[in-house]
Amino acid sequence: MFRVHCNKCFLHRKTDPAVPFHLTQCRHVICAPCLGQSSQERKCPLCGRALKTIQINREMPTCVANYFEDPLRFQQMYRKISKFQADQRASDNLGFYRQLQQLEQNKRQLEGFCKMEAQLNQKVVEEKKRIAEIRTYIAYHEDAQKRRRHSTGERSHTPEFKEAWNTSVSTSDQTQSDKPFNSFCPDANMDSRPTRRRSFGGDTKDLRL
Repeated sequence: MFRVHCNKCFLHRKTDPAVPFHLTQCRHVICAPCLGQSSQERKCPLCGRALKTIQINREMPTCVANYFEDPLRFQQMYRKISKFQADQRASDNLGFYRQLQQLEQNKRQLEGFCKMEAQLNQKVVEEKKRIAEIRTYIAYHEDAQKRRRHSTGERSHTPEFKEAWNTSVSTSDQTQSDKPFNSFCPDANMDSRPTRRRSFGGDTKDLRL
């Protein structure tokens, strides 16, 4: 910390506390008597710039009062501010890195889903092809069955089929009427019991045991 004094006459503030001191816009400290001597010219008595001052007291704005504070306090504050901002940058970088990792993971998942979709689409195409083949197979056999039924129905209506059918029916009836019924009766020699008498007169009513 420095001792407040006039930059023109080098009067210290502690020497005469009643004398007001002023801070110019060009960062010079001037006491009231020296400022009165240069007030007519309205220029700084040290550098000649336009004169604009503010009195040094406890009511000064903070931006002006900071010039009279211990710089070590600002150094410590600067370190805290610097550390805070560095931590924030590190946190931002970490978030960005995690976003990149998540993006890579999502990219790998998307590639896997694309491969799975391609496989499923291929299976769908194969299943559709197989279903079409099955439908063609079923339609072919249904048409063949209809053609067989149609051809069988046409043959049943032809005169040759009717004549063959009537001939087979009449032959079967004649064979059944001419065959002796006695052949269905057991031989008398197979049963030697005299109490039983087998005779057949052509009618089932005359059958006696």
